[in-house]
Amino acid sequence: GNIVGTHFSIPPQIIKGLTDTGPQPGSGETITTASGLQYTDILVGTSGDSPKPGNIVGFNAVVTIGDATLFDTYKDKPVAFKFGQRPFQNIVCEGLEEGVRGMKVGGKRKLIVNQDLAPPGVKLPPGVPIVYTVELTEVLNSYL
Repeated sequence: GNIVGTHFSIPPQIIKGLTDTGPQPGSGETITTASGLQYTDILVGTSGDSPKPGNIVGFNAVVTIGDATLFDTYKDKPVAFKFGQRPFQNIVCEGLEEGVRGMKVGGKRKLIVNQDLAPPGVKLPPGVPIVYTVELTEVLNSYL
């Protein structure tokens, strides 16, 4: 019964389970980018890769202008789009694309999007941004 040299391999998903502590609370500070987009990390995702052009990005979002809610995908189903393309012109816009950069799955971020970065058809009242509270649900290499 000599078991020296027996090699146990631990399945990677178990290791991942041990190291993946889930989303962490964000700093709460608001960051303004060069384009004028403002964002605040509510939760910082810890799993997988951040979206890159060509990836399929799945997300939930609540989209508001002032007190009015335009979209709430939690009531419907998550939205997925190919990063770098904008199939849902009324939701996916420059502000959203820039806003999900650097996020990881499980992350949640509040995006404050000005008129320049808003969806083409959306006319915002002066000084009122369109606000996306976005939760990243998946990042895939491409449609399967």
